[in-house]
Amino acid sequence: MFSPQFTRSVYRYWAPTAMTFFVNGVGFGGWAAQIPNAISRLRVDDGTFGLMLLGMGIGAVIAMVFSGRLIARYGAGLLIRLSLGLFLAAYIALSITSDFWLFVAILLLFGASGGLTDVAMNAYASDVERHMKWRVMASFHGMWSIGGLIGAAAVGYMLAVFSDLTQGLVLSICLLALFMTCQHNLIPLQHHIEGTSRRRLAIDRATIILGILAAICFSAEGAVRDWSSLFLSRETHAAIDRAGWGYAAMSATMALCRFSGDWMRLYFGERRVMLFSSAVAIAGFLLAVLSDRPMLAMAGFGLVGLGLSNTVPILISAAGRTSTPGASIAFAVSFGYAGLLASPPLLGFIASETSLGTMFLIVAVSCVAITVGWASLPAAAEEKK
Repeated sequence: MFSPQFTRSVYRYWAPTAMTFFVNGVGFGGWAAQIPNAISRLRVDDGTFGLMLLGMGIGAVIAMVFSGRLIARYGAGLLIRLSLGLFLAAYIALSITSDFWLFVAILLLFGASGGLTDVAMNAYASDVERHMKWRVMASFHGMWSIGGLIGAAAVGYMLAVFSDLTQGLVLSICLLALFMTCQHNLIPLQHHIEGTSRRRLAIDRATIILGILAAICFSAEGAVRDWSSLFLSRETHAAIDRAGWGYAAMSATMALCRFSGDWMRLYFGERRVMLFSSAVAIAGFLLAVLSDRPMLAMAGFGLVGLGLSNTVPILISAAGRTSTPGASIAFAVSFGYAGLLASPPLLGFIASETSLGTMFLIVAVSCVAITVGWASLPAAAEEKK
């Protein structure tokens, strides 16, 4: 069915890249599930915690400023290994820290290492897609979503049975062991980011639009990751071991749809997929907010995952088709994290002044910009069928 060359490419290029996305997703999923415990341990309100999350975004953006140069100089493979190790170490520390400022400092490291891993693995994934000459970007992000699902579900279960420290150690050790089984296959590729590093400031109109759309998509995903567990526990009175299921539901639907996302791009076109995606995401947020039952709210967050599933992979692929692909990918991902940087304190303030439901309604309205932004994208940046 598949040629021997394609099979070898899957083993040598796809598998280690997919595993990196998976490990990163598990870490963020586990973080989402332990947020209620962290707030209780720190004894802060929603607005204060939103400001604390600012440290996570600042760390990510600072790391991404230097990501292009670091990848060009040391290669994405080495950068993935180093940043992923720091990411897991920070995760353990977040599981037990109760001091306010120490927690903020660790969030800074967690965001920086996670963001650096994100840029490096997306740059490497773009090179793998070109090397294999096969649409695989959505499948990588599907592995990230599976990781988020497993991380949120596993940590939610462990927190009901074990201590915070135990779950942090168990999860990190398992992820490190899993990554070590395939990290040797992160072999150097001819990174196109090297060829364009001298032109990294030549950001065109298409790249700017892609960056803004990435910021909106990242912010919407981040809103579910950071606030869905609190929404479920407070507004729908879900038990603590089920509070993380909202993010798990989003991750599950994201994973399922992302593995079919490359096929959808081929047969329906990116424009139709993006229009459909934004509409479904808006419907999901509305269902979650208007529901007073945990299962219906979880279903709403699942629809959000379905809607947002292929937006980021399409945006990154589009960035890879610009005149400066390496710089555009770094810009789009960095701008996406800039959205995460700005949204936690803003959304936390809105939630503290109004309600979590109102906050999610505002996020739903912002998803309308995905349709408007993609429609204004220059035709040269869109994929030709």
